[in-house]
Amino acid sequence: MTSLWLIVVLLLLATLLCLIPPLLRRVPAAESASEANVRDFYRAQREQLQRDLNNGSLTASAWTRAEDELQRDLLQDLELRQVRSISWAGQRAGIVAACLLTLLIPVAAVSLYGHLGNPRAAASAGPGQRAEPHAAETANDMTLAINALAQRLRAAPDDADGWYVLARSYETLGRYTDAVAAYQQVLRLVPGQPAVLADLADALLSANQGNPDEASIAAVAQALAAQPDQPKALALAGMMALRRGDAAEALAHWERLQAQLPPDSEAARQIQSNIAQARAMAAAPAGTSAARSAVASSGTSAAASASSAPTSASMAPAAGSAPAPAATASAARISGRASIAAALRGRVQPSDTVFILARPEEGSRMPLAILRMQVSDLPRDFVLDDSNAMSPDATLSRAGKVRVEIRVSRSGTAAARPGDLGGSLAGIGNHAAGLELVADTVVP
Repeated sequence: MTSLWLIVVLLLLATLLCLIPPLLRRVPAAESASEANVRDFYRAQREQLQRDLNNGSLTASAWTRAEDELQRDLLQDLELRQVRSISWAGQRAGIVAACLLTLLIPVAAVSLYGHLGNPRAAASAGPGQRAEPHAAETANDMTLAINALAQRLRAAPDDADGWYVLARSYETLGRYTDAVAAYQQVLRLVPGQPAVLADLADALLSANQGNPDEASIAAVAQALAAQPDQPKALALAGMMALRRGDAAEALAHWERLQAQLPPDSEAARQIQSNIAQARAMAAAPAGTSAARSAVASSGTSAAASASSAPTSASMAPAAGSAPAPAATASAARISGRASIAAALRGRVQPSDTVFILARPEEGSRMPLAILRMQVSDLPRDFVLDDSNAMSPDATLSRAGKVRVEIRVSRSGTAAARPGDLGGSLAGIGNHAAGLELVADTVVP
């Protein structure tokens, strides 16, 4: 608000500086009668000198000196009289015009803005509602890159890594049905990959609003059959078991997953919360409110754990190759606490999707790491590392400075849309900790 009016005042001053000075310049008046008399006097003096030269009263040299002095006196006399005879009537008119312009131009500008502009929008724009500088550009770059990758894969469909990156990208945009199709293409090329099967199950659940179906249940079962300790598959299997009321099986899956996670990690804390819910359900009689509450709340927390659990993002070059082990640590790690500005809490719903991501400060705008959760989870600690990468070739460990962003999306897509909330921290190294990431802006 202050910046807007400061710019307006500067523009008005620049306009007045262009118009006022010419009006205040003093313009000489036309030659007066007294000046004409002076000229006649000096003309008579010159004629007398000429007569004296002709009749021999003056020598040629004396006449030259007298002529020079006469011309010099004439010029000096006229210059003095001209300075004194400035047209004060014209000067007064210029001053009056300058005063009128100084008054009328600002009044006219404010009146036109009130008629043609949007004063209400300017008045309501506060520091917490500034548009994020590169939101639209970022969304366009991401969409163009994903479309270009999809077009390339249609021409060369045997690129497993490309299909995997495309599937993760579709999930980022909330296009879960397209993500399912891309994961199926990966499995066509490298069948039986446990990490990909778990990702497929996660995408199927997201496309089905968190409700397990035959395909997602089969994908989780196949992933655990190939790799019993697959982190995301264990998280999803526990959620599915709790949904059908089998707290014992849910505990078995989640306790097995907990043993793999670093004790101080966000994923470990979330799984511990899930385990507490499962134990509460196991201790409560079937059908009680506690049991129903545990089942109802398990979907969101287990899904969050699944997305936070470390998984291998690299694809095997051929079917039959050994599955890659799950990553347990990452060279790069960015951590902090995510929240929503108190003034903007009323603009969101508990079920709105929250994305936390890191992008390179220079070059490609594609995220290097991304987390997905809900508004109801905030405020919440977060960790971004290589396990959150969308591509094995674009990770935090390979980046220099990054921009860490938070996006609150009602549509469920990471691409910025009007009304979304956002916030960002620039110039962050890939080993930063203790960040305070706040969604404090509104996308226009």
